[in-house]
Amino acid sequence: MKNNNLVHCCVLLMVITCFGMPLAAALAQTDYEKNLQIRLGYQDGEYTVTSQEIAFGKSPNLAILSGPVKGIITDNKGSELTVFYLPYPGIATGDLVISPSGTDFAPYTEHRASGELSIILPVSHDMQTLSLYDTRTGMLLVSLDVQPAFKTFCLDYPHDPDCTTREAARTTTRAAPDTQKILVLVFFVSIIAAGLIFYLTTRRKEKKELPAARQTVLIVDDSPDILDIVPYALTKEGYTCITASSGEECLTILAAQKPDVILLDVVMGPLDGWSTLRQIKKNPDTKTIPVLMLTANHLSAQEARQYHICIEDYIRKPFHEEDLSAAIKQILARKKVFRESLAMARVAGVDREKFCQLAALSTRVAADKKIISILEKPDEELLMAGTPDREIREVISELLQNTQSKELQMEELKREIRLAFTRKGFIPPSW
Repeated sequence: MKNNNLVHCCVLLMVITCFGMPLAAALAQTDYEKNLQIRLGYQDGEYTVTSQEIAFGKSPNLAILSGPVKGIITDNKGSELTVFYLPYPGIATGDLVISPSGTDFAPYTEHRASGELSIILPVSHDMQTLSLYDTRTGMLLVSLDVQPAFKTFCLDYPHDPDCTTREAARTTTRAAPDTQKILVLVFFVSIIAAGLIFYLTTRRKEKKELPAARQTVLIVDDSPDILDIVPYALTKEGYTCITASSGEECLTILAAQKPDVILLDVVMGPLDGWSTLRQIKKNPDTKTIPVLMLTANHLSAQEARQYHICIEDYIRKPFHEEDLSAAIKQILARKKVFRESLAMARVAGVDREKFCQLAALSTRVAADKKIISILEKPDEELLMAGTPDREIREVISELLQNTQSKELQMEELKREIRLAFTRKGFIPPSW
């Protein structure tokens, strides 16, 4: 009996040895699948990271072969680990619908200019950065370091295999170099520092000889005070200022150089501001330069009717420096937005003439609304001069009708441009 029991024990021990140890090893090496969850907020094409965390769970398949957004995961040496593609967020295409003309069919597209984008990625112990690019323009949309997510996760699960692997790699990287390596490093750092000092000194001399280009404002006024105060204020704002004391001098300057914007006084002699304005707008080389009229006089009904299509703004003296600076910034910002959007419109297949027409209509509507607001304010000087209130009301009515007509044209052009952008998967510009 004792021999039989001994045989049974030996057999049981062999079974445990053959099957129990691999099973125990398998259990010890069990590693739950983890994913990196990243949330991005987007607003009119701008992306910001709102949160990132690592959690246990199954990750989706990243083997997506098409899409306008390219994602790249890299390690701490900058080597690519994973590449994947995503569609633009906030764009969804539905069933076909009849276009407003009633003849064509077009896909119904929903678009949100703002919202939140969630990305779930499988975790790799050596992942360091995630970058998203626009494949059409090559523009970097967002880039983030995933270290914070790993730090938070590893505080809770310090014995997780990915955490221990990252800690081991970090410890190895921080190992102290030997003396010879330190000397070599100091030698190369000294050479680089000397080269950097030489480069910065040379660049400083070049900058003194070739100052950086800034936006230029031409100030035209026969008042010495205006020609002193306005350039001083605008120079502090970062503009380069040119001055002219008469309409004739203004035209002479424009024959040699083209400023970004013109501030033009009305009451001057012998060539007044309105006559100078006509000469500027008749010349093909200068007609596109925005002009702001400066005057102590109130805008008359006749002047508004005759010149409203030629000016960008009308500012009365005395004015605050902040108001003048804000008017210039608004005009230049509008030009910049349309100039930058034009490049994307070309890629989206938008007709250049239509896009430029939209820019011109937008400028006119903004200027006409400003003129309407000026005319709507009662002015004692005009009433004393005998200008009938009826004439002012007629001009206001004409400008309102023109503005409403232009706004309808703008909306139609915007619809066409938005449709062209969304067909290409682009985010339409915000006007």
